[in-house]
Amino acid sequence: MACYFHSSVAEFLRTTPSDVLTQLTLRHAADGFAEMRTELPLTWWNDLDSLRVAMDLVVGERPDAASWHLLLEFTIPRKMKRLDVVLVTSAAIVLLECKTGSINSEARRQVEEYALLLHYFHKPSDQKRLLPIVVSRSVERNTVTLRQHELEFPSLPSYWISPTQSSSWHDLPAMLSRSVPESTDAIGGDEWNEGSYRPTPTIIEAALSLRSGLSVGDIAQSEAAEQDIADVTRTIQEIVETTRAERQHTIVFLTGVPGSGKTLVGLSLAHLSESRTDAIHFMSGNGPLVSVLQEVFRRHAMQEGVPSGQAQIRAETLIENVHHFAKEYTEKDRDRAPSNHVVVFDEAQRAWDLAQSRRKFAREDSEPDMLLKIMERHEDWACVVALVGGGQEINDGEAGLEEWGKALSQRPVPWRVHASPEVINGGTSTAHRRLFGNGVEPRNVQTSAMLHLRTSSRSLRADNLAAWVNAVLAGEAESTAKFNIADKFPLFLTRSLNQARNKLRHESLGESRFGLVGSSEADRLRAEGLEPSGSFHRDYPWHHWYLAGRDDVRSSYFCEVFATEFEIQGLELDWIGLCWGGDLIREGNEWRTRKFWTPGIPKWIHIKNDAQRQYRINAYRVLLTRARQGTVIYVPAGDVNDTTRSPTEMDCTAEYLLRCGVRRLRS
Repeated sequence: MACYFHSSVAEFLRTTPSDVLTQLTLRHAADGFAEMRTELPLTWWNDLDSLRVAMDLVVGERPDAASWHLLLEFTIPRKMKRLDVVLVTSAAIVLLECKTGSINSEARRQVEEYALLLHYFHKPSDQKRLLPIVVSRSVERNTVTLRQHELEFPSLPSYWISPTQSSSWHDLPAMLSRSVPESTDAIGGDEWNEGSYRPTPTIIEAALSLRSGLSVGDIAQSEAAEQDIADVTRTIQEIVETTRAERQHTIVFLTGVPGSGKTLVGLSLAHLSESRTDAIHFMSGNGPLVSVLQEVFRRHAMQEGVPSGQAQIRAETLIENVHHFAKEYTEKDRDRAPSNHVVVFDEAQRAWDLAQSRRKFAREDSEPDMLLKIMERHEDWACVVALVGGGQEINDGEAGLEEWGKALSQRPVPWRVHASPEVINGGTSTAHRRLFGNGVEPRNVQTSAMLHLRTSSRSLRADNLAAWVNAVLAGEAESTAKFNIADKFPLFLTRSLNQARNKLRHESLGESRFGLVGSSEADRLRAEGLEPSGSFHRDYPWHHWYLAGRDDVRSSYFCEVFATEFEIQGLELDWIGLCWGGDLIREGNEWRTRKFWTPGIPKWIHIKNDAQRQYRINAYRVLLTRARQGTVIYVPAGDVNDTTRSPTEMDCTAEYLLRCGVRRLRS
């Protein structure tokens, strides 16, 4: 961490304003700013004068404030953001955002976002009280943003981050004296200033950072992770280089729990290779993921001055729908080798089997077999990087690992396999499925523990959330207690959709994004005012849902449209409102998977096909692992006059989730 100036409050009061201004100016230049806006030194000078007067009054009111640590222009790494003033006090950390004009909601959200970043990613700020304040000359009286809190729940950010306050410089001394409690357990200023900052970005933030030239090691660091994502990326790069040098055909299987960073590894491989002759190409069969990231890349290119049409072409080059790739090389160019020697296939376990390929495109190859055939057109060398997530198959025809093993065993080209042990032996990350099953003999296989990401970094305070979800869906309510999930990750349950929406709004600090999700087969959510129609969801502009601001009715913030497992897989939100459907209910000691049957009188029917049953369970596995900061589960109350919305079934489901450790949301 770095700031432009830091000292005790007593030292600050002894230092002349001109000396402080000189240090700020020199540090600004050292940060690489060749020029300085003319208004910046004047702003600093005015703020320093006001701050000096305010701190002198605070010390006069309470002498212990002289030992508080003061930091000016505190830089948050990789965010290109600086906090105007930080006061590291005896019992709390005060964040001052200084404004020259009137204070609006954007200013409050800005300082709230700074507090949230420090709470989650700055180690010395962990489990410390954070007091965000916006200060300006134009504020006539103190104002407080009221917020509903579950104050007994320390895993909530709002437990540690106080509601953002507004103050004039005149009223600031009284506010600080009143708000900061006395304590003998002092926080070291130097230690806080130099503390480690280890961010875990969303996939959208990470994609933008990669486009800006940062390495994966710069943008994603998680203390909980057993392997550094940068090391995993380098391991795969080394395999690619060996494949090139030894003129081989190689496939790499990278596994990991949901949210462990598989997609980030794939994107980083593609971006780090852009300048090479043989760039790595990233592909996904996940339509919404492709659409959202293409829009992110398109906007980024346009901000750099690239015309709209060229920006779109550039975006489509950076990430491509795998089905478009297949069409290109099976229908248009049946013999030509692809332009890339290396491709990354995201969510490879969702590749289509032969039956689905026949139904969809009248092709006589499964998707794994087709992709291997296409890459074999490179007679010298080729490499496929397959990213595999366990229990994520959610649709008919998604073949799983076995189809890849079957395709590899039948190819005349001897593909060399690099894989995590779980790919060969089975494990939770592959839903206990194996690459070579049903008597298929493995060949040319080399395993490496480096190719498995065991720890989820999506949920910022619960690295074991995926394991807890697996236990819940396995019906193991008793074993879920060992996770103590509520101690780290906020999980609430409510029977009111409006209460769920309000909780999401109240807990969404700073720039946090929230929205509703639900199962694609939860047909009776229509009775709750939520549209489940597949045609509606296919046509919805999901890039707006993920990217538009709080004032755009198409955005997730409005909680009017829920994303299904198909629209949310591979992506995430900070806060999730999961709307539970009648397609997965708790009955006695087991889960019942159902489908809504509309011929004749509409009703729920039990799913008997094992694969279809697993798709329903996997859908909820996806939905339960999409949140970064917290989840509010809405289980409808049902209606005694509607046989398709049985209150008894919904009550049983809600009670089971509460037994698994979900907390009831207070009214």
